[in-house]
Formats: sequence, C-alpha cells, structure tokens
Amino acid sequence: MARRHRVADPGGVYRTLRTTSVPSDQARRDVFHLSHLLGAAARDRVRAAAGEEAAVLCVVVLRGGLLLYPGFGQAFAEADFSLLGMRRRDDGVVACDYMTTPHRDTYAAAVLIDCVAATGRTLLTARDMLAKSQVTAAAFLAAVVCSSAQATRTLLGEGVDVLGISLDEELAGDVVVPDLGAMDAGDLFSGLSRFHNAVAG
Repeated sequence: MARRHRVADPGGVYRTLRTTSVPSDQARRDVFHLSHLLGAAARDRVRAAAGEEAAVLCVVVLRGGLLLYPGFGQAFAEADFSLLGMRRRDDGVVACDYMTTPHRDTYAAAVLIDCVAATGRTLLTARDMLAKSQVTAAAFLAAVVCSSAQATRTLLGEGVDVLGISLDEELAGDVVVPDLGAMDAGDLFSGLSRFHNAVAG
C-alpha cells in the first residue's frame, strides 16, 4: 500500500516561498535548500525499504524537477539518473519530448522528481514513459516540494508513494495554489524577477 511522507521544514523556507514575493535569486536558493531536505529524506526512505546496495533510478522531470537536482544529486550520488522533457499540450495531455536512457532495465526503486504535483498526471506519465522504454522498478516514490490534495490521492491510488513538504495544497483548474508564486523553473533559472514577470506576463 502506497504511503505519504511529509518532510519537515524547520526553517519555514517553504512557507516563505508560499506566502511572500521574493526575488528570483532568493527563490532559487530557497528551492535549492528544500532540494537537500527532500533528497536526504527520499534517500532515507528508499534505502530503508530497498537496502543500501539496491539499484535506484532518479527521474528528473523537466523543467520543474531541475530545481531539485542539487539535493538529489548529492543524496543519490550512487544512483542512476534519467532526465525527462515533459510538457502539457494545448489539449491538456502531458507529453514527453525526450528521455535520457537509464543505464539498467530493472531497478529496486525509481524516484520521480518534480517541484509541484498539481493533478499527478505528469508524474504518472513519467512512470509510464519508463514502462514504454522497457525499464521496470519494484517501487515508485514521487518527491515534490508540494502537491495538491487531489494529486496526492491520485498518486497514492496508483501505488506511488508521495514525499514532500506540503501534500494538501488547493487546486485551481490544473494549477496548485499558490504554485510557488508566479514563475516556473525556467523563469527562476533565467533570473527573471517576480515583479517583472507579474508586470510583463
């Protein structure tokens, strides 16, 4: 049975991101900080269940998951990584544009990494892309900064464990409120300020 795991955020970094408009460079630092909390917690969960020597695949969902790579790259230094270029088409269907090929065909666990789970469809599509590529995993863990309550239920119902700072956010259409502010991962990496994004967008 799939389980949910809440990761403690002692410094209240997520709360600050959720409620305060901060410059993009500070937002990047804050999300990088959260990535280390999430990465360490995910590693503890996976290794406790699968063992220290078990083969693990970390799947970074682009673009949002790229912000979490610093923490997961450090925590899972011995694991294989796969990058998935995902996008939502105009008709709402989640599509995968490309995927880096995993080193193995079989893993004890696969960690699906993305900043935000709104409906859960992107993470489930990422899991399905592995299956289409003939890559199997005995267990799946979705690691996110935040998730809507709906996405959390959907992922658990599909047998995917869910780990994150906040797992019961509200959903407006297909967007988590507040969705870490007005920007996505691409904006954060470009250095675009929230003020500029709000005015120009």
